[in-house]
Amino acid sequence: MPIANPIKKLAGIAEPLIRQRYLKYFQLPQDLRQIMFAVETADKIRVISQKNNLNKDQLWWASHTVGMILLGETNIVDFVKTLQEKCGLAEEPARQLARDINQDIFLPVKESLKKIHQVSEWPRESETNEPRLEGNIVDLKRESE
Repeated sequence: MPIANPIKKLAGIAEPLIRQRYLKYFQLPQDLRQIMFAVETADKIRVISQKNNLNKDQLWWASHTVGMILLGETNIVDFVKTLQEKCGLAEEPARQLARDINQDIFLPVKESLKKIHQVSEWPRESETNEPRLEGNIVDLKRESE
């Protein structure tokens, strides 16, 4: 339930979408509200965007997508697909971007995100971070004589 002060502010917002998002924001768990507009979150997104070679438009869309996931507007299950569409990325670069954002921004608030997105298991939680080896594996160790 929102607190009294935000309710007063809601009455003055004419745009329905902005009013709806404002209400959702104040219904979020405290940890999600804290990171949503934190300078540290913006800094992390900037570093992640540089690491993933995003241009300014892609950075904006990645930031927007993070905000919409934190708000519960974009489902966490659709994260990679949304990054592909909004940022114009191929699947693997979008997956890498999602991994980086997940690691630095979403994992610390994972339990709250699971609640607002109503998922029992974190997407790809069962996947291992171990690299997969495919094809023939050659042992390059030399046997000692």
